[in-house]
Amino acid sequence: SSGINAEYGGSFTMHHDGELDVRGAYCAAVVSTLTGIKTDEMFENTGRWVASCQTYEGGFGSRPGTEAHGGYTFCALATLILLNKTHLIDKDRLLDWAVHRQMVFEGGFQGRTNKLVDGCYSFWQGGLFPLLHHILSTDHSGMSSKTWLFSQVS
Repeated sequence: SSGINAEYGGSFTMHHDGELDVRGAYCAAVVSTLTGIKTDEMFENTGRWVASCQTYEGGFGSRPGTEAHGGYTFCALATLILLNKTHLIDKDRLLDWAVHRQMVFEGGFQGRTNKLVDGCYSFWQGGLFPLLHHILSTDHSGMSSKTWLFSQVS
């Protein structure tokens, strides 16, 4: 059945025999938060499991030991924010990885190191910055909620 995968403590699958990656944890965290059914027991090891998906580069892979990827990084960070578990990750490395995904010539974002700029990845990578701003302005890192990581002018 879908749900928590005991073999990989804290992870979620979307359906029977479905893929096991941070997207499942993200969907479970979002749906349970929005519907008001989230419990500590439901996500007992999820924060640690999601944090274990952070790579040496600073982004997050789909599961532990995989390559950092823009969409998975967004899902991982949003999950950790919803679970109040951002203290488990290296935020400095994540910020460094995220800012280095924007390419100078094209202006857009690449989803992975050494890949081309892509509109889809620009969406996911761009979406990281408000999340990063939120955790950096609430974790006593000295960032003000009035000073943004990105331009508010479009």
